[in-house]
Parts: sequence; structure tokens; C-alpha cells
Amino acid sequence: MKLVKFNDWVLEIDVEKTRAFYRMEMEVCNCLYCCNYREAVINNDDSVTSFLGEFGIMPERPTEVSEFPMEDSELHHYIGFYHIVGRVLQGTTCTMSDWQDHHTYQLGAFEFCLSREVEQVQKNFPQPIIQLNFDVLLLWVLKEYPG
Repeated sequence: MKLVKFNDWVLEIDVEKTRAFYRMEMEVCNCLYCCNYREAVINNDDSVTSFLGEFGIMPERPTEVSEFPMEDSELHHYIGFYHIVGRVLQGTTCTMSDWQDHHTYQLGAFEFCLSREVEQVQKNFPQPIIQLNFDVLLLWVLKEYPG
């Protein structure tokens, strides 16, 4: 287990177990919205890729992602979460419905918070589990656009 400190949080995480899980073969959604998220996130800000990599997370493989088109904008609003093997030792947690600036971490276009709730855990994900929620506005990067 490794101690990771960022913002007001102190986490105890198992990077290798998290990384090993993300490297496993798993089913992912192949709708254009999810494909766009995956492509946009890996071609986005390297600091986000590095940040998520510190936890063992593959940025292009969120546990859950939802897309909300924005009127009069080229941006697409995505929310979702990743899972990490570990525990929150210190810091304020949130929920998707209790998202407030004082318990979030801004990095590039991404806003992150650590969740009190752990949802949609994939079968065989190691315990204990931290859920890292995200909120981001990303451009459409795919050549194909949904209907």
C-alpha cells in the first residue's frame, strides 16, 4: 500500500492491484459517446493521464461514464467514475448529487471528488474500494458523430 496526498486528501492505495485490474480484459461500452470520451481523455491533458496513472487507473477505461450534450457548444459534458484499490484516510468525500467546490480537485478540464458511495463495482475488483468521481467538458474528437 502506498500513501498518496493531494488536495486535502490522504489515501492509502494499492497501485499494483488497481493497475492489474484495469489491464484485465473487460467489457466496455462502444457507443459513440463513450468512444469519444476514451479518445478525448487519452489525447487531452497529460497531467490528467499522469494523475490517474499514479493510482493505477487507465484513463480510457472508466467504470462508468455518461455524456450530456450542451446546447450552443462544441463541448460535451461527461460525468463518471473510476475505482481504486484503497482507503480514504483523510479528507472530505462527496456524492454525485453533493458536488461542491470545497471538496473537489480541479486538474485541467477535469474536476474530481472522492465519493462516499461506491457504485457499479465490477466483479472481482479487489477490496477495499475508493470511488473517484469526475466531471469534465470535452470536445468531440471522433470523425463520426451520433445521429
